[in-house]
Amino acid sequence: MKFDVFGRPIGKSVYVSEKEEVKQQPTPAPRSNMISTSVEKVLVNEGGHYDANNKRVINIAPAIEKTDAIDLGTLQSNIKTSHREIQALERKVNDKIESIVKFDRNGNYDMMNKKIQNVGEPINDTDAVILRNLHDAEKSLLQSIEKIPRGPPGHGYKATSDGNYDLMQKRLTNMAHPVDDTDAVTLWVMNFYIDAVRSRAQKGIDDASSKLHQSVSDMSRMFYESVENVKKSIHSIEKKRKELEKLLDRQTEEKDLIKRNPEFHYLHRT
Repeated sequence: MKFDVFGRPIGKSVYVSEKEEVKQQPTPAPRSNMISTSVEKVLVNEGGHYDANNKRVINIAPAIEKTDAIDLGTLQSNIKTSHREIQALERKVNDKIESIVKFDRNGNYDMMNKKIQNVGEPINDTDAVILRNLHDAEKSLLQSIEKIPRGPPGHGYKATSDGNYDLMQKRLTNMAHPVDDTDAVTLWVMNFYIDAVRSRAQKGIDDASSKLHQSVSDMSRMFYESVENVKKSIHSIEKKRKELEKLLDRQTEEKDLIKRNPEFHYLHRT
């Protein structure tokens, strides 16, 4: 057996007077802190759905299931939250793009007056060297120069007033490859370490650029997915709005029909 919204069994179409219907309607249970009002009739359409009769549904509890109704405040809050998340994501993407190492017209890296920090101690021949390595090499060179024996006047170095050595624009040639920390280094050794610095810096930049590009790609994908989710939500809201408009239009038609034929309300409900 089927029942209507007031818990009464639905049988064959029988006309009931308005007074008899009022008697059959259950009396609402009294609630504290509430004003007692008259109970309006709730229409049920052909699909068995309730007609709100152009009234608002208020005091909705927070939704738990996916099919639960939500209030306007929750919807607006979620839209604002999504908007803030998209803006924050845009700022992160822009920051990542700004931090990408730039290239000049020759294909070289432009560090934009930034230092390459936290470089490890060189081990292999192609490893980059740090400033301390160059200072140590310079110190070793000076110590080696100090060990050069004095030659006859006009044929050796001259000692300056501050104790340094003046080679009088002459080159110090035929130097052996340095072994100890105090050995002098040649131009080849210096160029070798400079090339090693460039090579290691290049590798570090390539690795950082690859990781950064991947990060930007991931964030771009997340941003795109967030935008698509917002679009889907807006589309769903618009669809629900159109369905509600159709329902309200149908309700208006039924109200007009009831005014013209009072018996339609009871026949339609059964």
